[in-house]
Amino acid sequence: MNKKTSAVASLSAPDEVLALAGQAFTGGRFAEAEKLCASLVKVLPSQVYGWHLRALCALAQNKPKQALQYLAHVKDAPDLLPAVAQSRGRAFLGLERWEDAVASFQQTLGYKADDAGTHHLLALALLGQGDAAAARQYFRRATLLDPTLGPAHYELGVLALAGGEARQAVVAFSAAAQHLPGVAQVFNNLGLAQQAVGDQPAAEQSLRKALELDSDYAEAWFNLAHLLQAQGDAKQADAARAKALRLNPALGKVQAE
Repeated sequence: MNKKTSAVASLSAPDEVLALAGQAFTGGRFAEAEKLCASLVKVLPSQVYGWHLRALCALAQNKPKQALQYLAHVKDAPDLLPAVAQSRGRAFLGLERWEDAVASFQQTLGYKADDAGTHHLLALALLGQGDAAAARQYFRRATLLDPTLGPAHYELGVLALAGGEARQAVVAFSAAAQHLPGVAQVFNNLGLAQQAVGDQPAAEQSLRKALELDSDYAEAWFNLAHLLQAQGDAKQADAARAKALRLNPALGKVQAE
């Protein structure tokens, strides 16, 4: 669809243009979706759905300031209130405006109290504020509302591991791995938690899984080297450590500490 066709379609069939933009967004073609929305709101400035989808495109492209600018055009749209509040919170989150993000996500929950994704986002904002205890509560609520929400399980694992609660970390990272089977970082941290509880065979399996998913994952190579050293396999440990340092020389500072 060229620019001229887009403009004509915006005038004659805004729903069609919005549908095309939605399809592009769902397909991960965010620039294309944003362009379609831009053509739509240029002709129909009061098309609130076009503005909101344009904001979502900006968020997907890590442009939170632009997203806020677009969201400012969404007015007199009661059915969009929950979505706009969450989108605004996500923009604030991207800008590290933690207090504003918390307020926006709390507003979202005022509309949709059982939305697992918003509980997760609110927890991230609370973490940004440094309130780990409150963040943990909201991560847990998110997993209760949606047990398949892998990122929330993962964050619970990070908090547990940082707090010295290795067994809880194993449980949380195991749940995260079930729902995020293609994320190497999950298996790396699961391996660290398993090693912390003394389960070295499981830890090695998890770390090797992380490296299977990402062979250039320097930290996983480094952690595997540490584990192999503890197991008495100095030769493989040296090889893994050398690989880690080639990928990320800064890890040498960690080794020296």
